[in-house]
Amino acid sequence: MRAPEVLRLLAEGAIALDTRPAMQFAVAHVPGSLHIALSGQYASWAARILGLDKRIILIGEDADHLRESQLRLARVGIEHVDAYLEDGITGWIKGGYELDYIPRISVPEFAEMLAQEKDRIEVLDVRERGEVEAGAIENSVRIPLGQLQDRTGELNRDKLVVVHCKGGYRSSIATSILRRAGFRDIANLTGGFDAWTALSATGYFI
Repeated sequence: MRAPEVLRLLAEGAIALDTRPAMQFAVAHVPGSLHIALSGQYASWAARILGLDKRIILIGEDADHLRESQLRLARVGIEHVDAYLEDGITGWIKGGYELDYIPRISVPEFAEMLAQEKDRIEVLDVRERGEVEAGAIENSVRIPLGQLQDRTGELNRDKLVVVHCKGGYRSSIATSILRRAGFRDIANLTGGFDAWTALSATGYFI
């Protein structure tokens, strides 16, 4: 479907599911879209977060990408894929419609922000409990990704919410959930906890 028809379906309650890589989604996406990159555990996360009965409009890179997206959804029982956005995000731009974006920050930038304005930042860790028990960023809020939609009320909307997982896949999904829930001041930590740990090992934080 072209952008005007997609906009109409979104207004009627359909969900735009953006399956492009995290960097592409962060830079420019259809406002309100949910991001689940095709490169990871795409179908299982889609089933957990969307359920099986949502009306879905796919946003992807090309025809092969879209076909694979739809096929993998069907394998987990998600069959209400109404359409795909013609020409992807380029089609949306050509239609003259507004774009949204989500900032990404590096670990060094994040560490500097914590040092200078710690009280203005809330760190959200969306990893599973076992991962958190093996190590976590101090004073972070821990909400597993699968529970986030039901627990956004635990987060402070007056602070910059910096989201991380292990490597960046789940945190991109999480930031799209937060944006859909109305959070404006959010950022995705590039490289996740792995990048934080790697920089810590160099003595950077000493």
